[in-house]
Amino acid sequence: MIKDLLDRSIEKRPDTLKFQGRILYLVDDAESVKAQLYEGRELELTDELRENLRDQISTDEITPAYICFFYDETLGDFPYLGLRTTNQTTGETEYPVERNAVRNGDFVCSVAGKRRGKGSSREASPYAELHAGIRVVVAESIERIYNENCQNLGVLATDDFDIIARIKAGEEISLSEFTHGKDEITRQIIEYGGLFEFNVARLQGKVTIPRTAAQGGISARLQDRSGSDGGQSANDDASMAATLEAPPARRPMTLSEKIFARHLVTDASKGEMGVTWVRPGDAGFFRTDIRFSHEYVTP
Repeated sequence: MIKDLLDRSIEKRPDTLKFQGRILYLVDDAESVKAQLYEGRELELTDELRENLRDQISTDEITPAYICFFYDETLGDFPYLGLRTTNQTTGETEYPVERNAVRNGDFVCSVAGKRRGKGSSREASPYAELHAGIRVVVAESIERIYNENCQNLGVLATDDFDIIARIKAGEEISLSEFTHGKDEITRQIIEYGGLFEFNVARLQGKVTIPRTAAQGGISARLQDRSGSDGGQSANDDASMAATLEAPPARRPMTLSEKIFARHLVTDASKGEMGVTWVRPGDAGFFRTDIRFSHEYVTP
């Protein structure tokens, strides 16, 4: 198994991406959703349409619980089957999305309002979107766990609505627009196209796991000093390293921080873990004492 992974070809995504496909607007208007899905209608992103985007679309609307018994690409038949919309004539609630409607519509981008992906942390939701052809999700705000699941499965997520026009125009979009401001591990997960691909690259020695500030990690200490997102170049790091003070031996920690500090993996090959302290913004891998899985929502 490990040999197969070590021999597997794995590369980063290109520095620029171009997307081919349609834009699906998840609006609170049953007829508009149906027109996009079944009539091929293309909507324009006006202020009025943006006001009508569905807020608080939960993962249960993206993939209702009964769909989560599927665990493979079949999930791509089902995204948004639970999407609640309003019939603007009668005022009644309708569920306009049918099986395979999204996949058959050649959509590449899905757009919603605030708090996209709230609710249970089911990986099945972005997995279903991915296998229905959705490569980019856009929303005014995106819930943290859903956003992380998108990153881990290879779906690009952003709150930048300007991306929509650029996708429609067929422009090349820099991958850095989806990684800006992310910690070093998250950035590499996105660059490699997902957590599985990242970990294969990690086994092959192609990725760098940043050291925490307590371990003397330069980027982390530069971030503390400059307040930036750690985007300095290697030359910048080298030139500034000599001016940095050594990290303190200890710092006050909360109970949660103490648990993370004790379980931070420092050398996976030797099974070594633990540092004297961690602080907000540190990134790494941690050994868990107890693990469990909800199999019915884990593809």
